[in-house]
Amino acid sequence: MIYIMYMEKRLKNIFFFVILLSSFFSLTSTVNAQEEDFIIDTNTVVNYSTGDNFATVTTDYIRNVKNSEYYFPATGEKIFHIPDIPDTSEDEIRAERKYKLESLTVKDSRGKDIDYSIEENEIGEGIYITVPNYKTTTSSSPYHIILEYKTHDYILKIGDFVNIIGPSLPKDTVFESSDEETGTLTVFNYNFTIAVDENIPPLSKAYPKYAKTEENGKQYFKFNQTDRIENSPSLEFGTSVLYKFTLQYTTPQTDNFVPEKYSSFFNALSTNVYEISLPREFEETNQRVYLESISPTPKDIYKDEEGNILALFEVPANKESKIEVIGYISVEQDSIEEQSKTFDMPLEEYFNKIKDSDYIGRYLSATKYWETNDEYIKQEAETLIKDHGTLLDVIKTDYKYINDKLEYDQNKTTSENTRIGAKAALLGGPSVCMEYADVMISLLRAQGIPSRAALGYANLREIAPDNQVRHQWVQIWVPDYGWLSVDPTFESENIKIGQMVDRILWEVFNNDSLSNIKIYSANDIVDLTTEGFVVNIYGMADKIDLESLKIYSDYTPSGEIRESQDPNISSLVGTVLKTTTLGKAILITLPVFLILIALIAVISLVSSLIKKQKRKKRGKNRERGNATIPI
Repeated sequence: MIYIMYMEKRLKNIFFFVILLSSFFSLTSTVNAQEEDFIIDTNTVVNYSTGDNFATVTTDYIRNVKNSEYYFPATGEKIFHIPDIPDTSEDEIRAERKYKLESLTVKDSRGKDIDYSIEENEIGEGIYITVPNYKTTTSSSPYHIILEYKTHDYILKIGDFVNIIGPSLPKDTVFESSDEETGTLTVFNYNFTIAVDENIPPLSKAYPKYAKTEENGKQYFKFNQTDRIENSPSLEFGTSVLYKFTLQYTTPQTDNFVPEKYSSFFNALSTNVYEISLPREFEETNQRVYLESISPTPKDIYKDEEGNILALFEVPANKESKIEVIGYISVEQDSIEEQSKTFDMPLEEYFNKIKDSDYIGRYLSATKYWETNDEYIKQEAETLIKDHGTLLDVIKTDYKYINDKLEYDQNKTTSENTRIGAKAALLGGPSVCMEYADVMISLLRAQGIPSRAALGYANLREIAPDNQVRHQWVQIWVPDYGWLSVDPTFESENIKIGQMVDRILWEVFNNDSLSNIKIYSANDIVDLTTEGFVVNIYGMADKIDLESLKIYSDYTPSGEIRESQDPNISSLVGTVLKTTTLGKAILITLPVFLILIALIAVISLVSSLIKKQKRKKRGKNRERGNATIPI
């Protein structure tokens, strides 16, 4: 499992400027420096038009000399950095670089083109645009460069939902610089604005704080430069998303004994039964599932104790076969004005509300990978919860602690990806989303906060990737709210919490298991792998008539989804008969036994008829022998 984070890599702004004292001034002359001798403004605006899948990035670089005793000569250069999005393929980065450079323009304040050079660095390190200083900068003549290009990097669009993400500032960003030799002060401003038109859907999430203005049919969201240090500005517009999903499971041949020509007449001779989870429904995002087709028709569909949807499929065991499910999943979130904060409450109130509940007991226990009773984890958990007054404070503290302690290991995502558990991850073991979630669940349970694992798909787009992999996050039980989603893998102060429509929940677990795939087979299967199991999910831009589609209950004889505690006897018997050695023996011998009984019955009947006929004949003979012979 891997979570591919859609965050902008830190922009590396490289500033080159030369402060030259006029040769006409004596070294002993007195310099009456102003409060600010130089102001360097870097004003970046990400412009987005509703319906597009790209944004136009405009950067105005303005160098002002406030102290007339100084100037910048027409030498040197200004270097702009256009970053690559991390964690994308080399082909994708090269294609996006080509798109950026084809639209790139560099102009002065009058709109005149300026010469520049391009240096493409190693994949992942971005592009450098070098602009030579084309004029002398004085107090009466500022230096101005306008760099503009188009990019898909800042935009995540799925139907009417749009997430616009801007660049953060590095931790070592300098906002003021003093020159000891000249006594001058330079101020650096990094202004960043996201501009959208008035037709964009309602704002649903925003980070960090912003100042909003409206002008000429456009909305401008301006972010404070200090808030952007190691934080990428993010705005989400839209309250609903529709995804299409396809599940294909190519089931392997496990039976090399029974020929197909026999099982084609009596398929129970060679049958496997697969139990797999299908996408579930979930109240936090009002997640709903609509079905276009299921093949083959499931023999049973039921809901387990966690609310997961499980289906039983019968497929041939003596040949490769396929299970296929196609459908749609809708998710919703509230607008920013309507969002509920009922998941936050004083800790004392929270613990009072859950203490008498038998329901949450299983979400507090220790497991192999959630070592809640380990002394190290207990100590860390106690330290993290200490002196906090609200549930949200504890969640944020745990979240930050995990992001500080763990480092996402890209190499693990392409290797065997063995699960190591919470403690091993905290001690420096290789970690991906699985370990981030395991650590958070362990800490929460040690703190007395009920939690469980959520499995699904994230980083979703309008085009499904070639190799879509599952993602793991955390859910916390909160009275009066329900299950609260938290994704600690997203390494940012902009914590992923609450309604998240950029992901799909597939199933949840309250123990160490992370898969609901099972096989019932009469064959000797040592290991069940998920090879051949492929799920693709992608956002829909087109409108779909969901009312014309089916739901899970349409595939059940009763028209309802049964609960796991209500067994389906006919399904259970069928599975036992078709997938166990004894069951197959019964199925094979039963017809012979029935035929034998039938033959015995027929023989008995024939024998009885023969005996009856003989008795009848003997009776007639006796009648003839006793008759009077006339004279």
